[in-house]
Amino acid sequence: MNNKLEIEGAKKSDLAAIKVLLQSTELPTDGIEAHLENFLVIRNPKGISGSDLLVGSIGLEVYRKSALLRSLAVHPNFQGSGLGTRLVDSIINVAKKKGITQLFLLTDTAEDFFKKKGFVIVEREKVPEEMKKSIEFTTLCTSSPSMMRAI
Repeated sequence: MNNKLEIEGAKKSDLAAIKVLLQSTELPTDGIEAHLENFLVIRNPKGISGSDLLVGSIGLEVYRKSALLRSLAVHPNFQGSGLGTRLVDSIINVAKKKGITQLFLLTDTAEDFFKKKGFVIVEREKVPEEMKKSIEFTTLCTSSPSMMRAI
């Protein structure tokens, strides 16, 4: 069933639902608006109360030829079903199509998951200066999470 759920580009009207999903998975919501055009979502057309339930999200903050992967979230009722892997694979393809040569992420809970997807731990000093000024680095994930890179 979950393989039939389609991944698509986020719309402006998805912003509130993305924030709810991120809050339900204890992820930060700050700064999403500025990068919404680089977000992907998964909807469950047979969602709660017959509504269009957002069950997954992932996004990129693009900084020239580098990008920060952020906001990978899968609704708790759908976790463990492979949707996270599908979202990561899809966003990596999007990054490659955009000419991204370095894809970074910050995590304090999913290091093993991302290692399986080809990410490696790197020092924060390896991150482009422009990315270091993002809200992820300056406010949301200041020191504890692991810095990882792929592509």
